[in-house]
Amino acid sequence: MKRDKLNFIIVNILLMMLLSLISFIGFYISLSSGMNLMRFFIIFISLIIGCIVLFFIWNIIILIKLVKSREISKLNYKIFKRFLSFFYPLLINVSKLLQLDIDSIRRVFTKINNLMILAKDIKVRSNEILILLPHCLQYSKCQYKITNNIENCRLCGKCNIKDILNLCKEYNVKCVVATGGTLARAWIKKYKPKAIIAVACERDLTSGINDVKVLPVLGVVNERPKGPCFNTRVNIDKLEEAIKFFLEED
Repeated sequence: MKRDKLNFIIVNILLMMLLSLISFIGFYISLSSGMNLMRFFIIFISLIIGCIVLFFIWNIIILIKLVKSREISKLNYKIFKRFLSFFYPLLINVSKLLQLDIDSIRRVFTKINNLMILAKDIKVRSNEILILLPHCLQYSKCQYKITNNIENCRLCGKCNIKDILNLCKEYNVKCVVATGGTLARAWIKKYKPKAIIAVACERDLTSGINDVKVLPVLGVVNERPKGPCFNTRVNIDKLEEAIKFFLEED
């Protein structure tokens, strides 16, 4: 996680420096330009970039406060949510150019999203929580497919599905398997949850979090001891913590 944070900080600093440099060059050219129309255009663009830099700095301050105090106001939540939606694609592209581990950026993004959700202290009933699971959690050689109905699991214990089902029954929480974004949206439309707990790899998690903008989504990154998309696992304790956070007290 330390390396993830370091990569995230490096990309953010480089992106801010790049935007600041472009803004500075724009102002310099505008002062030395003899064409009034061109000067006006360059100043206008430079001001926009300058505002973006200030917006960037302001949201970094919001993030620091969020990490330290675990609190965020409604206004700052909305501002920071827009900031993440706008800058996340830029961070990914810069990471690709620098040949950094993109999954490390995605992990930090998921952690920041979770911090924002945890700061809001959202409480719902157990039947209003939906857990979205990837199909790769199921034992690869199992003949009983659970994509359409997770209750089809025979509880053999060869994968995490047995533990997840026991956990969901204990807390009376609904869980489903989604093979992709389309099916995930279909499940959400069908059950109309007020809170979602999503288990997936870094790429699918960030994609899902960005896709579901209205509902609160807590992300849990799956474990891949045998490689991606094959007999993956999930930390049951983390899953239970997420359920307990959303669950209102009796």
